[in-house]
Amino acid sequence: MTTKSDLDIPCKISVTSLEHGIWPGLKAALEPVLDRLGLVRLSAPVMLVLHDAVDVAVKEMHFDAFRCLAEEEFGMVTDSNSADLEALFDAEVSEHGSQNIAQYCKNNGQCVEIVFPVTGDDILSIKVPVEWDIAQCGTSGLVEALGMQWKQTAPADGEVVCVYTLDKVEPDSASARQGILLDEKSGQTSIQDICKKLGYGLIRFSSAGEVIAVTRTMLESLRLPTDAASISDLCTAIPFNFYNDVIWGLALAGEGVFENYRTRVYLAGVEGHSALFNVSGYRDEEAVIHSLWQIVSLDEGTLHLGEGSILSEARIHNITRNYVPQMVEEKAREAVQLGKEKLINEEGEIAVLFCDIVGFTSFVESNASSESIINTLNTILRRVSGSVRRHKGYIDKFMGDSVMAIFRAPADALAAAIDMQLHAADINGLRSRAGQDALSLRIGIHWGEVVIGNVGIPERLDWTAIGDVVNTASRIEKSCHPGSILISQTLRDVVDVAQHPEISFGDIFTIHVKGKREGLSVCHISRAADSKT
Repeated sequence: MTTKSDLDIPCKISVTSLEHGIWPGLKAALEPVLDRLGLVRLSAPVMLVLHDAVDVAVKEMHFDAFRCLAEEEFGMVTDSNSADLEALFDAEVSEHGSQNIAQYCKNNGQCVEIVFPVTGDDILSIKVPVEWDIAQCGTSGLVEALGMQWKQTAPADGEVVCVYTLDKVEPDSASARQGILLDEKSGQTSIQDICKKLGYGLIRFSSAGEVIAVTRTMLESLRLPTDAASISDLCTAIPFNFYNDVIWGLALAGEGVFENYRTRVYLAGVEGHSALFNVSGYRDEEAVIHSLWQIVSLDEGTLHLGEGSILSEARIHNITRNYVPQMVEEKAREAVQLGKEKLINEEGEIAVLFCDIVGFTSFVESNASSESIINTLNTILRRVSGSVRRHKGYIDKFMGDSVMAIFRAPADALAAAIDMQLHAADINGLRSRAGQDALSLRIGIHWGEVVIGNVGIPERLDWTAIGDVVNTASRIEKSCHPGSILISQTLRDVVDVAQHPEISFGDIFTIHVKGKREGLSVCHISRAADSKT
């Protein structure tokens, strides 16, 4: 039972590495603070601010730790070799990750401590054992926009730390105003101001593709002189595909409106430089095409964003996203928000679940002519995936008739497994009434430390969990009886059994699996209601 004294104690989380799956815990600690302050709606952007600050703080701590290592082990005079030290640090992180440096920090009692208070207007504090400046973070503008501020606070006596606290600022009358509906004149003025401020270009085309009129901003964006002679150069610079797709093509079919067409225009007199534009417009009653040109990017060389309709790209994404693991897409969005270009490796303790459809290979051989194998397989996998999703897990991969899933919380993995078996019983009830063979599930789960990282080659990468925990979970599943759930004692020991009376835990026994010299302690689990019948 939670006491009043428990509620008065701030939540503190210590971090020595960014590769230890720290973010779910930080988010769980942040949300009660935001709820208390009435800022739940700002959970996502505040989490982004926290992510950025912790990222910078940990890297500053690691660099200082590496400096100490260089002085102690290599005898480097770091004050006079800062460039060499940075190069060595980058090489170490690139080759080995932050494991060695994080271990050094841990051995020397160094960590970044994030404190979540339970009273007052403070949202969180970050304590770092080295000097650093919060201005190094890239989210200062976001902090201001959220009506918050970072303030440096003095550390406690005897502490050698740098402390920054994030708190909310009382809103002024201007920011607290209710929204109003702009009249047409004010709206037009705002649109004109936006176009002018952002340098949007305007071009009018005849139905034959001739440039009738152009704004100065359009010529300036292409580095052309703002005179009449440049109009012919502009006509030449706009690629044929634009005329073919938009002016003469299907883009203006129907209502005569087109949106979000991307086209690349090469800059005059500058080899290899080009501008990618997003173009929208319409055709009027006199067949004049009015178009608005917005620069998406200025590029050098051959690494360009693609051209064509953004709507087409969106349709392609809607197709391919089903082939991308949910966790990869979620992490990719997080990486983009933080200005990163790739997924970084993570370490942490997770539950790994393997689920296999027993005897499906022989079922395929004997039933290929009598029912749709793919439909049967997908029906079962759809139920399995639904169980994983409902219990906050992620599908790591499908392997034919097997599934590998991962869970941050051990109890969630157990609940998902029980849910899978319940759905399997429902499916087999329907198959039995239809005179079809039963298809049982076999489920094995293990808990422990894994690395979730990039595996493969640049042309084909998997962001997946690897380590002995994964292999052991697979071995446990293969030792499980059809229709059952077998878990390791390691997993059972980290689940608070008293908090989950809905789960029945069987007796511990030992199995021998491939790759393990000693026996592995395991037990069966089931729904408590089923164990009483």
